[in-house]
Amino acid sequence: MGAPNLASDLALRVPAEPAERRASPRTRVDESGLIAVDEHTSLACLVYDLSEHGVRLVSLDAASVPEVFLLAARPFAEPRVCRVVWRGAEEIGARFAPP
Repeated sequence: MGAPNLASDLALRVPAEPAERRASPRTRVDESGLIAVDEHTSLACLVYDLSEHGVRLVSLDAASVPEVFLLAARPFAEPRVCRVVWRGAEEIGARFAPP
């Protein structure tokens, strides 16, 4: 028996990339923004990418962002109401509320 092939062994254990679930393509924007936590508090964020239906944000305090929030950023003519879909340590995926 030959030595185990580490590369092929690892390839069997690495899951395939998940299928794209977004309804519309996303565009990378890298623009600064503000998340309104309440009427007196805002958190700085980076609008990493966005699509017609949602946005991915980077924030150093993602845990403090409420489930529904107001997002103001240069790509939007008016602030957008967003609902958190997923949350990481420093990232948030959010869906835009219908107008």
